[in-house]
Amino acid sequence: MIPMTEKEIGELLDNALIGRLAMAAPDATPYVIPLPFCRLDGCIYLRVPLRGRKGDILRTNDRVCFEVDWFTDQLDDYASVLVEGRLTAVDDVGEKVRVRAANDEKYNRLRHAWRPGHGRRTPLEQIPTRKIIPIRISGRRMEPGLRDAAAVEPQERCAKPRPFPSRSG
Repeated sequence: MIPMTEKEIGELLDNALIGRLAMAAPDATPYVIPLPFCRLDGCIYLRVPLRGRKGDILRTNDRVCFEVDWFTDQLDDYASVLVEGRLTAVDDVGEKVRVRAANDEKYNRLRHAWRPGHGRRTPLEQIPTRKIIPIRISGRRMEPGLRDAAAVEPQERCAKPRPFPSRSG
């Protein structure tokens, strides 16, 4: 695995439909949930109500790790990004307006249509918007030489691989 560039990391975050929010309970038991998200002004924004197990954990430990990945159907090429930081509530309505617009743009672009999100009838002020304020962001991807060595003739593939968001270098 080789480090991803800042541009590649941004492209992967901006083109992934789902990421995984990892947290740890006070007894160090890990817990991970999949969530849609958007990136804005260097932060990762999520809709996270503090209910159930995740709420119990996040009320006592706001340190989280968010993971996003990409891979081909044959797993002959792949990449992963980790965003480590603190999850904080977003109470400012103006910030929530910008986040909703960024989220709608992302999912309309990726799904080629309107995305019927959760709580569309919920007033914006009441939506449990949270953001990860990054402490560290890192990304790794398969080394090009290994990818080339793992390549299979197109007629031998089970399914057409999903293209990686435009790569640099």
